[in-house]
Amino acid sequence: MSRYIDIATIRIEHNYYNPPVNSFVSLEPTPETKKLMKQRGVMLRQSRGNEWQWIMADDASGFADKDVLELSMIVKDPCFLQQIEGDGYDPDSFYKFNMENGLVEVNDDFVWRKETNGQKLKNEFCRIAMKPVETVSERLRILYTKVEQLGEGREENCVQFEAIKQEIRQLQESCCLKFTIRFCSYAYYWEYLCVFKDENDMRGKDLILRTRENIVAFGPPEKCEKTSLGTNVWRLASTGRIKVKERYDITMQLYIGRMLESRFISPPQIGKFQSDSPHTLREVCYIKEQ
Repeated sequence: MSRYIDIATIRIEHNYYNPPVNSFVSLEPTPETKKLMKQRGVMLRQSRGNEWQWIMADDASGFADKDVLELSMIVKDPCFLQQIEGDGYDPDSFYKFNMENGLVEVNDDFVWRKETNGQKLKNEFCRIAMKPVETVSERLRILYTKVEQLGEGREENCVQFEAIKQEIRQLQESCCLKFTIRFCSYAYYWEYLCVFKDENDMRGKDLILRTRENIVAFGPPEKCEKTSLGTNVWRLASTGRIKVKERYDITMQLYIGRMLESRFISPPQIGKFQSDSPHTLREVCYIKEQ
């Protein structure tokens, strides 16, 4: 009876989420890789929400040294590019991650380089290329045969049996490469537009937005001269950028002078309001009349 061996594992991490799993991301072998997998007796399975494994039967031929595996990364999240460090990414261009070192981190230092060798497939965000490790399937087959000959239940063979099982585990682990692509969250300025219904309300200059322990600091209010929200609109903006997340553990309150205007102010969300700057997330607050 054939047993399946892990050849390689690839993980897609996305620290916008906690845990870092984006369910809108999937991996698909390219047509050329599918043909190669069939020839070599190898399969690809999704073992976790953000992890895929190459596996093969212990009696399969496995990949050769010259073989290169390619996977298409498919993204169905319309906000994905806004969540990650994507400056320089062109949706109409073709990009490839060559997984030579086992880890690619898309952070604020990452440079998106267009790939000239190859063609982008439909719905493909990027291409992932990797070389499989040499397998030790022949040695494993010999060990499995010894296990069957010894028989697990025989007391006199227990020591030898356990030694063989330990060697099998070590061989399986040694022949399984681990690859990771880690997408880091993009950092935005936070912007709040405070809309006064009464155009004669002069309290805008006294607006204050506070967070616990000053986790996010905001500058003084500024009067907005041109906006479709009305004629009496004031802007509060963070002094620095904040990494974007799916959920925040931040409590914010809006004050007008010493008076509490709102106890629950939510962090701005991607795609909810359009800011004038691509590096800024906007939220709108409506101020009660006096």
